[in-house]
Amino acid sequence: MITDIDKKTKLLLERKNWQIPNSLEELGYIFFGPIVFNFLIWLKHESKNSDKILFNSREGYFLKQIVDTFNDVFDLPNRVYFKTSRKLSYMASFFDERDVYASFKFHKYKGSLKNMMYDRFSITIDSDTNIDTTILIPDLTEYMDFILENAARIRKEYEHYIKDVIGDSKNIIMVDNGYQGSTQYNIEKAYNLKFKGRYFTYKGNNGLEDVKGFFDFNESMLKDNFIFFESVFIDKIGSFVDIRDGVFINESSNPTELHFDKKQKIVKGIKFFIKDIIKLNPNLSDTSYKFSDYLFNLMCTKDYILNDELFECFYHDNTYTRNFTKKINRR
Repeated sequence: MITDIDKKTKLLLERKNWQIPNSLEELGYIFFGPIVFNFLIWLKHESKNSDKILFNSREGYFLKQIVDTFNDVFDLPNRVYFKTSRKLSYMASFFDERDVYASFKFHKYKGSLKNMMYDRFSITIDSDTNIDTTILIPDLTEYMDFILENAARIRKEYEHYIKDVIGDSKNIIMVDNGYQGSTQYNIEKAYNLKFKGRYFTYKGNNGLEDVKGFFDFNESMLKDNFIFFESVFIDKIGSFVDIRDGVFINESSNPTELHFDKKQKIVKGIKFFIKDIIKLNPNLSDTSYKFSDYLFNLMCTKDYILNDELFECFYHDNTYTRNFTKKINRR
């Protein structure tokens, strides 16, 4: 099905040279703009009965910024940039050692044991043994009491923030990139809460009840290309790794190394696209991910876009699964 949004998108992009975008703004306009616009129109329909939307950090930083700029079109309810992370949500959900070991099912780790203990559990150790949890999960017996003590502390501190954010809202949507919805699951488990998860794409999680992804995980190409999207949708202060006395603590992060200024240019292009397509007054009753998925896959295909320098800013950091920042290359 070709939607009216797709028709108007094609009209806008007819004037562009897809293979030689002349700037990061144009890269954002052609390839990121259609994905974000279609997702947010879908979210508009999905949020009709909701009274609050949580845009999870870090991905939600630019996304909420875009919504706030054009909310006369998206018409989303009360919007919050929600301070969270894999680490915070997992730590809050650890009640016993079974929970700790179960976390490796969803998020593997490759690197040094020393780095993993600090990045996942905020514990400093001397051992610098290399590990790969796809092969063997390390024995954490000697550290387990410290892990669970930290978990109890974080759970109690985090609860104050979450209660303050939720307030008297009864129908809350959590927005994130998706895949497994682990942050939503962990927070629901830790505090006996229920959210509606609305994600870009969703692989599945048996512990969640009301979750949808806009892009079909199995049919779309986004799951293979989403690391490019995640590289752009960041904030400039790093992931939240702890909370003490009500103060959130961020991991050490260098915005220059993550090319934050260049990501802002891509987001500027997304905003230009949304501004232009709104002028064409598309019918917003139907959305489809397929054409935007096709476009984004072209961008991620090796040698399709000829000016390689535009891709020098694509890096991906994820200390929860590895201890290095990864340069992203097109396939």
